Amino acid sequence: MVLGNILSSLASVQWTDVGTVLLMFFIFLLISYHLRNRKPRNYPPGPTPLPFIGNVFNLDAKQPHIHLTKMSAQYGNIFSLRLGSLNTVVVNTYSLVKKALIDHANIFTGRPTNDVLKRIIKCQGVTFNNGYSWKQQRRFTLSTLKYFGVGKRSLEVIIMEEYKFLHQTIMETNGLPFDPHYFINNAVSNIICNMVFGRRFEYTDQRFLNMLSLMSKALKLQTSVWIQLYSVFPYVMDLLPGPHKDLFSCFHQVCAFIKEEVDKHYADWDPSSPRDFIDCYLTEIQKRKDDLEAGFHEEGLQYAVLDLFVAGTETTSTTLLWAFVYMMKYPEIQEKVQEEIDKVVGRSRRPNIDDRPSMPYTDAVIHEVQRMGNVVPLSVPRMTNEDTILESYYIPKGTQIIPNLTSVLFDQTKWKSPYSFDPQNFLNDQSKFEKPEAFIPFSAAPKNFPPGPWSLPIIGDLHHIEHNKIHLQVAKFAEKYGDILSIRFLGPRIVMLNGYKRVKEVYLQQGDNLADRPVLPMIYDIAEDKGLIGASGYKWKHQRRFALSTLRNFGLGKKSLEPSIHLECCFLNETISNENGRPFNPQILLNNAVSNVICVLVFGNRFEYSDNDFQNLLKNINEAVYLDGSIWAQLYNMFPWLMRQLPGPHKKSFALWQNVIDFAREKVNAHRVDYDPSNPRDYIDCFLAEMEKLEDDTAAGFDVENLCICALDLFVAGTETTSTTLYWGLLYMIKYPEIQVKVQEEIDRVVGGSRQPSLSDRDNMPYTNAVIHEIQRIGNIAPLNLPRATVEDTQIGKYSIPKGTAVIGSLTSVLFDESEWETPHSFNPGHFLDAEGKFRKRDAFLPFSLGKRVCPGEQLARMELFLFFSSLLQRFNFSSPAGVEPSMDYRLGTTRCPLPYKLCAVLR
Repeated sequence: MVLGNILSSLASVQWTDVGTVLLMFFIFLLISYHLRNRKPRNYPPGPTPLPFIGNVFNLDAKQPHIHLTKMSAQYGNIFSLRLGSLNTVVVNTYSLVKKALIDHANIFTGRPTNDVLKRIIKCQGVTFNNGYSWKQQRRFTLSTLKYFGVGKRSLEVIIMEEYKFLHQTIMETNGLPFDPHYFINNAVSNIICNMVFGRRFEYTDQRFLNMLSLMSKALKLQTSVWIQLYSVFPYVMDLLPGPHKDLFSCFHQVCAFIKEEVDKHYADWDPSSPRDFIDCYLTEIQKRKDDLEAGFHEEGLQYAVLDLFVAGTETTSTTLLWAFVYMMKYPEIQEKVQEEIDKVVGRSRRPNIDDRPSMPYTDAVIHEVQRMGNVVPLSVPRMTNEDTILESYYIPKGTQIIPNLTSVLFDQTKWKSPYSFDPQNFLNDQSKFEKPEAFIPFSAAPKNFPPGPWSLPIIGDLHHIEHNKIHLQVAKFAEKYGDILSIRFLGPRIVMLNGYKRVKEVYLQQGDNLADRPVLPMIYDIAEDKGLIGASGYKWKHQRRFALSTLRNFGLGKKSLEPSIHLECCFLNETISNENGRPFNPQILLNNAVSNVICVLVFGNRFEYSDNDFQNLLKNINEAVYLDGSIWAQLYNMFPWLMRQLPGPHKKSFALWQNVIDFAREKVNAHRVDYDPSNPRDYIDCFLAEMEKLEDDTAAGFDVENLCICALDLFVAGTETTSTTLYWGLLYMIKYPEIQVKVQEEIDRVVGGSRQPSLSDRDNMPYTNAVIHEIQRIGNIAPLNLPRATVEDTQIGKYSIPKGTAVIGSLTSVLFDESEWETPHSFNPGHFLDAEGKFRKRDAFLPFSLGKRVCPGEQLARMELFLFFSSLLQRFNFSSPAGVEPSMDYRLGTTRCPLPYKLCAVLR
């Protein structure tokens, strides 16, 4: 309305002078700015930004961290600013910073770009790079620095040698007052220089001292308001003098120094004998010359060295300078540190890394210096890689994130005395060193995560994996990395649990912490967070409880359901007998028979085997279940925004599922026409009644759309797993005819041929029962189980698993656990028989999973498997077509299913 009034006013203006034109142009710019920078709904609150310059003048440029911490008292711990051209969200307190940078680390790994960074480093290097290039540069840098000693004992020798030079230089002051700044800078810088340039620099080297001075000056200038203004008006500021020009000049001279060092390396570089980081980078340039996007070129080398040089010098040297200040300020603390050093180390040798566990007070003082020194008070800004929700706020992709480390290191809920220099913050009641979780002076990242194979950028571990054998390769990874490991399929890392004992321990002991499902874009685009399988939290608990109680009322797991299964056995046997011994594929017939049992419970009716529409629907389900486990689904889950625009099998999967959802919706709509709350016929009727009872509790999910997805889940789950198991069962019977004969002999002896097998026969048919269980075990139809997600930060074994991490218990590793099964890789019904031939249960038999997410249809599946399997073998002899050898090959989608095969069924 306001915009319309402005435009109407503009239309009535007499365009007679330049001033009017300029005024109108300025108004146009204001409107454009307003439209372009409107805050989305549910965006974090914050102070109102001025047009074009945003909130630059809302901040104290000298102490922005203190000012931002005070602003959180007004706007909350998550609030927004506009800094120049960047929409910015400031995150305060340990719990929220952890949630953003650790729990959702994959979303907050980006770096924002602005015109200052583009001018200085062209957004190359390691620190302010993004995407594929950043991952390549970071991985190379970390591996190379580790090669040259980072994190290893070999680096201690270099540090001790540098200490000698520093000690000597300080001794030469003879106790006179001096500024330790450049001594400390030089000493610390020489450590990284050894690894990057292959040499150290003397403390009297004026060229190097000048470079350190330029770097210190540049870092101070980066926080000035002039730099913010440059980000807003780069073209104007390029024409004006000011501190921004000094900043560019400083970095230009530092880069010139680095280029000289690189040129020297070129002169005597030997790829077979790398001396330092620069040599290794030059070799990588040659190797990766065809991979231009990775950023390995001479300019990229200069900026990578600049990043290492700055990061390896500034933070540590500044922390040491703070330490000297605090030791002068608190001489009594200095004395206690020296007493501990004298007691543990003495004066005859230097301290070493091995002494640290024996020097808790000194270690606590160093950590307290880091906390109080607060050398990176606002951390290095991050950027969201995708739209996300933090707490209840919506944060769009591309938003700059500032983790306010000041609010973390001085969080009153996390520190004994947050505003005092107190080493006790890091000592427990026994005066032993103890590091609080809120100690994150260098920002935060996931720690102590389970190990796993080396991942490539974007594709993760797919280069290690043959998709159709992924469940087998996970078992091989477990041999190398242990029974808790992590792998990455295109997206975030997934924790894999292996072996019966580990899966049982975690799923039972951590059941409440593993009750959620991870949000997968492909599943979400099909069913959102609805239904029984994909839902989490409050909605899932209500839907699962309702489904179980309702289906039990209609006979699930009870003898009352047996007549329905017997009736379906009759229809199935009759249809198979009509094949007259000719070869046929039994898959769709088995699907139809099994499906009819759940259809009676959910929809209130069964479907004829001659119903072509229903047969096509079952085929669609089979195909969709396969596609949902394919590589295309993995690609979709990683790049949903891209895959939504591209053709491919994923589009077919959506179409197939839409057909199934439409089928469920038709059934729901038909029920609503003649629905009688006082006489519920099936699950749908009961759900409609529950909708009326809980219409005010929208979070519970009792609505028509959720009913359609719940009906879909029950229909598919009640069909796919049991029918696939029977499909494997008949294949194993034609593969091992001698086992088929033994089953039939037992059926003949216990049941005879005049009646159908019943559930009461099961206890008297141990061999048949053992064969069915062995089919389930070796058929292994859900080899990796459905993924679960951690509800909160969780400890699994010795590893810390952040909230929201996908966790998969490998059922393959359970059902083929060599410590639990005598002949795990052979089809052997003896696994389920004791020495007297009686049936015995096995603890490691977990085809239905376990814990909070155990399959709700387990009892129904057990009934169906026994009755259908024994009925089929009572009536027919199954064999391969003449001259055909049964193949045990399979295709792996969401389930592991035999490749299509044919058999012959002859009446006995």
